[in-house]
Amino acid sequence: MKSINVLLAEGNEKIKSCALFKTKRFDATLLIIQQGHQVPPHTSSTHALILVLEGKTAFMLNDEITVLEAGDVFTFKANEVHALQALETTRLLLVK
Repeated sequence: MKSINVLLAEGNEKIKSCALFKTKRFDATLLIIQQGHQVPPHTSSTHALILVLEGKTAFMLNDEITVLEAGDVFTFKANEVHALQALETTRLLLVK
């Protein structure tokens, strides 16, 4: 498992991704998305869960938008179209 210092990571990158751990059953990735930047619409071949650690983001799932804030957990199924835009600089954990 990587050092928790990755949670404090700063920088000029619009979107920063750090794989925290991976097993045969799932993997966990920390995403840091700077305010105003977005992950464009896409699909995933697996079910996923996101936990917002810090910040605020607009999460789009199948054309419906939900605003997520620190402490919120959101799940979605494989092959669903999803995207997000950081309303504030956001740190989230993606487990899939």
